[in-house]
Amino acid sequence: MDNRNNRFQQILIAALIGIVIFLAWRMAGIQGSIEDQTDDLKKSIIASDKLLKESEGRYAKLVDYYKTEKDLMKQLKGDNEELYQTIKKQDEKLLSITSAIITLDRKVVEGFGQTDPVDTNKLNISLKYPNEKDPFVFWDGWVNKNTAAYRGTFSFGKLPIQIVLTEESRGLWKSRLVGPEWLKVDSLQITSLPPEEYQVVKEKKVQWLVGGTYSYGLNSKLSGIGINFGVNLFNSHNIVLGANTFQQVSVGYLFKIKSFKRK
Repeated sequence: MDNRNNRFQQILIAALIGIVIFLAWRMAGIQGSIEDQTDDLKKSIIASDKLLKESEGRYAKLVDYYKTEKDLMKQLKGDNEELYQTIKKQDEKLLSITSAIITLDRKVVEGFGQTDPVDTNKLNISLKYPNEKDPFVFWDGWVNKNTAAYRGTFSFGKLPIQIVLTEESRGLWKSRLVGPEWLKVDSLQITSLPPEEYQVVKEKKVQWLVGGTYSYGLNSKLSGIGINFGVNLFNSHNIVLGANTFQQVSVGYLFKIKSFKRK
């Protein structure tokens, strides 16, 4: 009778462990499938995204954040070997690369030069772009009326540019390049590490654990199974309670020594 009871307990515990493992496996599989489908949709949206001119001097483009650090380093090496070597030498982590082709808006100017009061053969000319009040490009010089020779000096004003990064409600990142109204952006590409690489993982103070064990006696050749419950504290300390078919109750403690993260 005792053997039957023990056998029944073993089968019951084994069934419970099997159910727990199966449910955990199914939940992980469903979650993984949903995440894969979401990622595929996001990748498709990012791949089809085009540079958008939202207003004069303001352009927007979605960020391709499905790159690895290896992908970014390879891209940088092809674009800027010197900077690549510097980052590698200083052992820095490359997070993102923004590549843009910027031009200035075309503008036709006209007016009259002024005769130089010292040398009447010269016409003094001042050219300002994009406007007289706050020019970014300023040419100040003279042109000889007889020989067409000229001489002048270029000077440049300030070029304020902002890069603003936002996250849409659908989880996509959007980068905006904002400059003066006369600034034109012909191309904008932003590649980045995934969002989770930027996030600071906030460790949970308490996490619950569940699992099972199988034991085999080296001398008696008796085998048994058990079920364990536990709690993880501060992501380092694990206290585990267990019961097995040998009618034994156990208490255990585990300490996490180190976490390894693959790049």
